[in-house]
Amino acid sequence: MTYEGDEWCLKLGIPAVFHKFIVGSRARNKQKLEMESGAKIVVPNRDDLQDAIYLKARQKSHIYSCKAQIELLCEKEEAKLEYTHFISVPLAHDQKFRQLVDEFREDVILRRFDGIDASIFMPSKRLHFTLCMLKLHSHAQVDELKEALSDFSARLAATSDYGKPLIAHMRGLHIMTDDPTSVGVLFTTDRSRELQNRMNALSDMIFEILQARNLVSSQSLNSQRLLSSDGQHAEVKLHATLMNTKYSRNRVDGRFEERRTAERETFDASPLMERFGQVDFGQVRLQELQLSCLDEMGDDGYYRSLASVPLSNAKTQSHRGLADEGMWFKKKKK
Repeated sequence: MTYEGDEWCLKLGIPAVFHKFIVGSRARNKQKLEMESGAKIVVPNRDDLQDAIYLKARQKSHIYSCKAQIELLCEKEEAKLEYTHFISVPLAHDQKFRQLVDEFREDVILRRFDGIDASIFMPSKRLHFTLCMLKLHSHAQVDELKEALSDFSARLAATSDYGKPLIAHMRGLHIMTDDPTSVGVLFTTDRSRELQNRMNALSDMIFEILQARNLVSSQSLNSQRLLSSDGQHAEVKLHATLMNTKYSRNRVDGRFEERRTAERETFDASPLMERFGQVDFGQVRLQELQLSCLDEMGDDGYYRSLASVPLSNAKTQSHRGLADEGMWFKKKKK
């Protein structure tokens, strides 16, 4: 906070995507905040794309009051924004795993199960576990997330598990509900208690660091169903999506159109699970976790990575932590 002329001025870091919520329809939100706090709010022009606003007042207490109200407003409005990034554990790096998944896909398509077509299959080059979805709407937030991963890397390297290989045995077909006749997502996973406990311990570490840096809230983690019932510990449901009807395509007017509707279509997976329910995709080494872009792909067909952290230095992995792009740590190109 600086003193300029006869008033105090605070530059408050707020991603540009939130500015519309602060201003509101016909600037009503902005006027209300100013009246209640006694501070003046200066919002940059939309074309400036500044990830900040400015608060001005003759008394510091007015600025602090306005700051608190704006932060509360942004926290409330964040639910309306889409996810932009996620913490992933890639599985697609394993060529044998990809091959077995592709063979499974071809076999299923050839058998022509009702309600199943090629469009609902996840490309094998994108297969992964998701640890956490994120909303990062500014370069500053992305940079902060990279620093958080650096902290996580240091803490992980100090644990006894870091010297042990982390391996998932991917087998079976599983669904999100108890009704196999109405399925939207079908996945494979490793349900061993050992792997689950280890991944939950990793997630506990990550979630603690992200919350301390205000990069994710406990409310968001709860809404993603990533925490225990008491909200004290991570309970990540490891799953590698094989099929998802959210991205199904139907022929419309002689052409295929991707449909991303609010109402998810479903199919009867009973015959599929009866035939392939015990499928074994083999073992996959979990090498690293990545900060992945949700809607941007890299040259290898996997989600574009902005940073990565090795999960183990056992056997083929060396104890390296984060490094510059081209090694373990990949910086975002602005």
